[in-house]
Amino acid sequence: MYGNCYTFNGKNSSNLWMSSMPGIKNGLSLTLRTEQNDFIPLLSTVTGARVMVHGQDEPAFMDDGGFNLRPGVETSISMRKEALDRLGGNYGDCTKNGSDVPVENLYRSKYTQQVCIRSCFQENMIKECGCAYIFYPLPKNAEFCDYRKHNSWGYCYYKLQDAFSSDRLGCFTKCRKPCSVTSYELSAGYARWPSVTSQDWIFRMLSRQNNYTINNKRNGVAKLNIFFKELKFKTNSESPSVTTVTLLSNLGSQWSLWFGSSVLSVVEMAELIFDLLVITFLMLLRRFRSRYWSPGRGGRGAQEVASTPASSLPPHFCPHSTPPSSSPPGPATSAALTAPPPAYATLGPCPSPSSLVRTSSSAYTLGEP
Repeated sequence: MYGNCYTFNGKNSSNLWMSSMPGIKNGLSLTLRTEQNDFIPLLSTVTGARVMVHGQDEPAFMDDGGFNLRPGVETSISMRKEALDRLGGNYGDCTKNGSDVPVENLYRSKYTQQVCIRSCFQENMIKECGCAYIFYPLPKNAEFCDYRKHNSWGYCYYKLQDAFSSDRLGCFTKCRKPCSVTSYELSAGYARWPSVTSQDWIFRMLSRQNNYTINNKRNGVAKLNIFFKELKFKTNSESPSVTTVTLLSNLGSQWSLWFGSSVLSVVEMAELIFDLLVITFLMLLRRFRSRYWSPGRGGRGAQEVASTPASSLPPHFCPHSTPPSSSPPGPATSAALTAPPPAYATLGPCPSPSSLVRTSSSAYTLGEP
């Protein structure tokens, strides 16, 4: 469609052209012959040349990023490199190298969204029409469309093109944007070339190269200058607006603003709550042990015996009265008075009143001097 195609400084070039200074005199300068007599009217209705600036590991898609050169005009293009780094994962939907995209890269080059879209269309072309589109790379075990073998491939192509434009094939959904993109910002300037005073000399010099003759002089040539505007590039990087550190900092600021506290206050409050929980647990544990695990059950047992009705006492239970004593209670007496009552199982039969009297008398008799 565009005739001859030339690539400068491609990835397969043995010698790369380098530029160490910016400016029009330190760039690439080309004199192009348009060869209007060789144009095919059905394929192109314009004259001139088409130029595109792209990365070394990227294919040239002239329909997407190219610009036209007008014959008889000197076009000067200044460029500046720009890089865009997107965040993937939870921050955006992009792919690093296209390995996670369900479309085979038919161009065998660096992954770009246009490469993926064209590869996706070629796969659907082979699947629906049975042959490959001639302007896209040929996959394995496939052949280009030929009217002698595929009579209706043209109708199939236009039908598929309509489905592709409305995204019914799903190519625009499958082909995600790359996380790293390199582009070139271009600025163009135009001037009449060659000038009236110098055109005879320029065309004479051009005629000596390869015996080239120009019938219509200014309509058959164009000049192009491409150079760097400045030897630096611009990088646009995406970064998360809120990170973990920023979130904690904002929470601390809001806490201090509305509650008038700091980190130390929060730590002290947490320590106070922890101490209250521990003390409450220890008090509950102590009350539980004193209620169910105390040996002899202490004074609580005496209170239970005192408050027990007579009808619920054992048949052999007999209360003992303590005889009065003239001597002050000693240590032994105090211990006896404060001792807990015996268990019901250890109580013997009740003695008769006479034996109690004799025992008391003998006790008092023995106690006399």
